[in-house]
Amino acid sequence: MNANVTQISEQNVQVVKKPGELRSKFNRQKAVLLLLVPGLIWYLIFKYAPMMGVLAAFTDYGTRADISFIGIENFQQLFSSPGFWGAFRNTLLISFYNLVFYFPLPIILALLMNEIFRVRLKRLIQFVVYIPHFFSWVVIGAIFSMMLSPSEGFVNQLIMALGGESIYFMVDPKWFRSILVASYMWRDVGYGTIIYIATISTIDVQLYDAATVDGAGYWGKLWYVTLPSIKGTIATVLLLTVARILLVFEQVLVMYVPPVYSVSEVLTTYSFTEGLLNGNIGYATAISLFTAVISTILVIGCNKASKKFLDESIL
Repeated sequence: MNANVTQISEQNVQVVKKPGELRSKFNRQKAVLLLLVPGLIWYLIFKYAPMMGVLAAFTDYGTRADISFIGIENFQQLFSSPGFWGAFRNTLLISFYNLVFYFPLPIILALLMNEIFRVRLKRLIQFVVYIPHFFSWVVIGAIFSMMLSPSEGFVNQLIMALGGESIYFMVDPKWFRSILVASYMWRDVGYGTIIYIATISTIDVQLYDAATVDGAGYWGKLWYVTLPSIKGTIATVLLLTVARILLVFEQVLVMYVPPVYSVSEVLTTYSFTEGLLNGNIGYATAISLFTAVISTILVIGCNKASKKFLDESIL
């Protein structure tokens, strides 16, 4: 009985001390926490405050001088518009291709680079694959336009040297989606690779030693040690990739031209055209709201799939 009373008293003392402990921790870490303030302010101003503009999706803002509430008319127009369904289809296809062809590549590249034991060579490769991430899409578009130029681009020069005919890649609907996927992979594969290399470097070496003692070879260590150790990172990167999968915009905007609109117009560029170029703000907001809802559904679905197949839940 006395022991129980003593235990309860100690718990009460801990509860009393808890606010003081929190204050003490805050005082010790307030310099670090203050670094979060600019980021929080940026999110409040540019991410949360604009959410009030969602109400424009239910108005005729941009088409009349007097703004009035029109309910779901913008969405009715949206779902009956061939242009919208074409943009929606292109968005899903381009995003699906990016996900399928890009997502495994940083993992594979990180596993290969992890086998390089020469530090200088490893750092050089990391630099080469990572540096394109710092290029804007305007620069990337210019690089690919020069490389694929029908007259001066080295790709077409190589094709003609082999006896083929020059191809107008940038205006050919058959090639343009492939160009978008290739440019996306080239620009961002280094960024993803660095994330996985950092995760692999934290794996306990004793796990590999134990696997060696158990008779595991290279593939056994890869399957039973490396991949299980980075599956949390894989799930997180997958979720972040899916979260922005429908938000492809700048890449398409700087690279597409009228001859390839039918295969490259996506929801974000369609919203941009309708809102800023045509002035139909309400309709453009409805497009953006629809895109946000679909993105949320994809993120929730991805989280459930991650929990089921990788046993990792992010949300």
